[in-house]
Parts: sequence; structure tokens; C-alpha cells
Amino acid sequence: MVRLLEKNRSTQMTGERFHSNSNSNKVIAIYLDALQGYGADVVLLKIANGLAQRNYAVDLILSMTAVGNHVSLDPSIRVVDLGGSRFTPIRNVVSLSAYLKRRRPDNLFSSIHFYYIVAAAALGLSGIQCKLILRQANTLRRQFKDYPIFVPPILYSLTYWAYKRADLVISQCTAMVSDLTQFMKVDEEKIKVIYNPTITADIFEKAKAPIRQKWLTEDTQYPVVLAVGRLKLQKDFETLIRAFGKLKAHYSAHAKLIILGEGPLRATLEALATELGIREDVDFIGFHENPYAFMSAADVYVSSSRYEGLPNSLIEALALGKRVVATACQGGTVEILKYGQYGKLVPVGNPDIMAKSIAEALISPNLARPAATRNFEHESQIHKYCEVFSKVFDQLGDSNSHLARRPRRYTLTK
Repeated sequence: MVRLLEKNRSTQMTGERFHSNSNSNKVIAIYLDALQGYGADVVLLKIANGLAQRNYAVDLILSMTAVGNHVSLDPSIRVVDLGGSRFTPIRNVVSLSAYLKRRRPDNLFSSIHFYYIVAAAALGLSGIQCKLILRQANTLRRQFKDYPIFVPPILYSLTYWAYKRADLVISQCTAMVSDLTQFMKVDEEKIKVIYNPTITADIFEKAKAPIRQKWLTEDTQYPVVLAVGRLKLQKDFETLIRAFGKLKAHYSAHAKLIILGEGPLRATLEALATELGIREDVDFIGFHENPYAFMSAADVYVSSSRYEGLPNSLIEALALGKRVVATACQGGTVEILKYGQYGKLVPVGNPDIMAKSIAEALISPNLARPAATRNFEHESQIHKYCEVFSKVFDQLGDSNSHLARRPRRYTLTK
């Protein structure tokens, strides 16, 4: 059963809307697994909301329904539940194909290789005329190395196949274009670089919210280092914790470390902090719906990743005027920091240099850097998404326009 959620939503939304008759009959289907609050999910939701506010008809297709309180959707967006899970890819393909046959959207958009493999397969199975746009969310050449040895060959073949079917491929930054052209053999003419629409007004409002954390209250004077991300190999919090141990031993005995995020390595990282004798100075808070309040109150933000796509938390920390230290890893980090102009860049996996750089950052002033995040402002990047979607629509023509005028409320079964 494929079902439409929240069928009685109002099409009105508080705040500014963008009126464009040319968009009113265009249907964009955005497919992802579930809404869990992670970086890639948040970016896709910002894109979905931005398109909906410009009068595109947006359908958000989920393999499974997991809409939490941290998710804010434009009232006009229709959420379609495929009734599956991330562990039922074949069912997801069949269910998504059924949706495509019935709805016949002008455009199918997806991100993250696990999801857009399903999207490409479903589109092929449906047989409909619809443009496929894929967005690369991470540095795949490096990411595949973290998987079990038998996974990369299969995953590479499927991802390569999906990219060959794509009409347009969106790269989050220029640094990832070579990953697409050299590793995935994507035709460079099909690639468009669009930065994430990361910076929205609500970030600054949420940054003002009070937080209950003993080291960040008004009556404490601890120098606080903050990191945000999933507790997994990619983020390399092991190096950060080792660097923090060296920071306390050689530079700042009273420093504290806060890590926002949850993941499979939590127990391992907690054990490492205990082994180094700094467990009382490291707070593993877990996932938090409002990381911006912590960013605003902390002294230094650190990104310790082995590789990245385009780390939104780093961009947000810069927008909030934070001093930052980040690894010069593969992906968009160096691009964000303009090769060290907007923050300290350190080698990957080097706790000694990281500790020294954090110590230097702790004694440097906080500076607002409007130019540092100008390329990641919501309005400018959503405008670029609208431009590329319109171009794709023009290539498709009006063959599906009569189908886009179907009533907005329906229940889809198969």
C-alpha cells in the first residue's frame, strides 16, 4: 500500500510566497528514505520547502514514515509513504514505480546513493517520461572505503548505473566534481555545482534559545570546544578526543568538549575518553534538535572528518561567528574555509596539530564573517535549483502538463 499522508493540509503558508504561473503545473517528486534530522535530510527538506514556496507542486516520497518534531514542511508539500523501509529495496522500487505511473511527475529528484539507485530503478520500471536529477551528497571514492570489502564493487556498479540514467547531476561543491567525473565517469556536461541552501533566518533565532548544559551557563568560564555529527568513522571523533586530551595536558587544563550526535561508535568513543582520563571533561549529548544554541555558546567549533561532502554544521558555525578548526579532508571543507582564510585547516588524523590549532583558536577573537557564508544562503541557492529544474522542464516539454493538473488529493494503491 502506497498512501498519501496529511491529505487535508492547507495550501497557505505564513511568510512570503513566490508567485509564478509557470511553476504551478510542474510536479517535482523528491525521494528519500526517511526524515531523521541528519544533514542530507535537512538539505533536501530545505530544497523541497524552497521549491514549494515558489509554487512548484512538491511530493515528498518516503520509504518509511518517520516525521519527527524537528521536521518543518511547507503546508503544500504532500508526503507519500511507500510503506517499506531501508531494508526493503525491491519493495521500495515497486512501490515508487507505482507512484510514478499514477502521478507522472515532471521530475524525480533524489540524493545519497542508496536512495537514488532505488529512484533510478523505479523510474526505469515505470516506463514514464520523467527527468531524473541526482544530487551527490558525499565523496564516494572515499566513502566506499569504509564499507565491508564485498560491498563497494556491487555498490559502485549500481551507483554508476544510476548516474548513467540521470539527466542532471548536482554536485555540492567544485571539489566533488572530480569525484563524479573520474570515479563515477559522469559526463561533465551533465554536472551542475550548487551549494547547499544552508543559511536560513531560523538558525539565528534558534541560536538564541536557552540551553541546559553545565559548562555553557552564564556563571561558568570554561573554554568549550564543540563538534557536531554522527558518531561514525567518517567524522573521526577519535582524533578529536585524542587532540582534546593533548589540549588539556599542554594548553588549556580547564577546557571542555561537547559532542552533539549519535551513532554506532558512541561506546567506543566514551571508552577512549575514559582511557585518556578526560571522561569528566567530555559530554556526549547525543542528537539534539537545536545545535545552533550550542554553537552560539561554544568558543571553538571543530570538524575532524576524514572526508566530507559539504558539511552544513561547519557552514552554520561560521554564520554564527564561531572560530573554527577543520581537517583539510577530501570534499568541500577547504572550499568552505577558502583555503584557510576563514578558519584553521589541519591534516587529517593528526591530534598534535589539531590540539595546537584549537589552543590558538581559543585565544583568537570571534569574528562575524558575512563573506564566509554568502555562497550558502538559502535564497540564492534555491534560486539556482529553480533555474536548473526549469531548464530540465523545458527539455521535457509539456507532455506531462495535463497530468500535473489532477486534483491534489488522492490515495494511491497498487
